[in-house]
Amino acid sequence: MAKSFPSHKVKSHLVYTVWEVADVLGCHRQTVIRWIGNNGLAADTSSKPWLIEGHVLKDFLGQRQRKTRCKLALHHCYCLSCRGPREPDGKIADYVQETASSGRLTALCPTCGAVMNKILRRSDLEAIQAKLEVTLQQASPILVSCTEPHSKVTLKEEPETHAKTHLG
Repeated sequence: MAKSFPSHKVKSHLVYTVWEVADVLGCHRQTVIRWIGNNGLAADTSSKPWLIEGHVLKDFLGQRQRKTRCKLALHHCYCLSCRGPREPDGKIADYVQETASSGRLTALCPTCGAVMNKILRRSDLEAIQAKLEVTLQQASPILVSCTEPHSKVTLKEEPETHAKTHLG
């Protein structure tokens, strides 16, 4: 998966060298050179050092980020193995309530069989149930926060003991 770089650190009105771009974005200079050669980052390569305009770099980073994002349908989950949105295998999923307003939808990928997860709002569950067969699972009581502690611990004061004892 492509790494995202902080485009907010790039100043639109400045002109950068390859070294300066690498320093600002926190990447290797060879990455910037590869962007210029392969991926279409426009730069003035007629003389050394190569110069890159700030507004061109910002546009390039924005296009890279838009390519990596994918909008999921409500009943789809993203498979990390296949790297794509998928409808769960057999249209079956499990839902575990994690907070008062949200939970985790868990399903299997129909392509590779990997487990897919999706965090969603409790209010979206009805719309998903229209498309998928969702089984509501009971949340683990250990993970659910409670108002009172399960046990009360009292500490008794004991006399101090020292590691060295005098044998006499």
